[in-house]
Amino acid sequence: MSAIFLVILHKLGCASEPKIKKFIFDFVFLSACTNFATQMFTFTFFIGLMSQLCYGARQLVQWVMTERLKRVVSPTGYWAFSLAGCCFMLTYGWLREDIVILVGQMLSFYVYVLNLDYKGAWRRIPLPIRIVLYCVPVIALIATAMNAPHLVDRFIHNPDIPLWLMIYGTCAQLVFLSRYAYQVAYSVKRHESCLPPVFWLISIIGASLTLVYGIIRLDPILMLGQSISILIFSRNLWVGWRYSKNQD
Repeated sequence: MSAIFLVILHKLGCASEPKIKKFIFDFVFLSACTNFATQMFTFTFFIGLMSQLCYGARQLVQWVMTERLKRVVSPTGYWAFSLAGCCFMLTYGWLREDIVILVGQMLSFYVYVLNLDYKGAWRRIPLPIRIVLYCVPVIALIATAMNAPHLVDRFIHNPDIPLWLMIYGTCAQLVFLSRYAYQVAYSVKRHESCLPPVFWLISIIGASLTLVYGIIRLDPILMLGQSISILIFSRNLWVGWRYSKNQD
């Protein structure tokens, strides 16, 4: 709406006036702030915040243990909090009707389960709970399939997310998820859960791309989560690289 308003004023020859320019800037800025503040007080935001708290907790656990041991480690808590955050984020993506988030979380869910299994923690979870957890992405997939026509239409004709931005966001998620493809291959080869330096490098690239997507969408959840993550990823990359260098 703000962009349309700007174009109209430009066509009328009014946009060149200093006062008009200031008014347009204030109007656009106020609209953005209002949209941001509205999202801060909704149930959807609460669910998204819970996911980021879980993801933040995993980073904290991993960071503390890494600093203590002076090498990058893959603690059980990291993957446990990842799984919890994924469940919340799947719900958040569904409430936001954001297929980019849904696809990303559905693909990463079983990576968390695999790593918990490598740590010996997955089998310690009671079977009924494991069955329920296994069904979470399946339920999300079924719900997405049942609502596929609407989601496809939202994907192509979403007034809130232009098609180019949706494609960009999807590519950003694919880059971000490729870190798990590398991590799984690396861990399977060594028969243990590992977080190698390349994992953190890909994480930084993917998080940066996703952060840009969140900024363009004025999504406080993505902006908050990815900003903090980039700092932690960078620290882990440095620690991992330094440890590998010392080993050599």
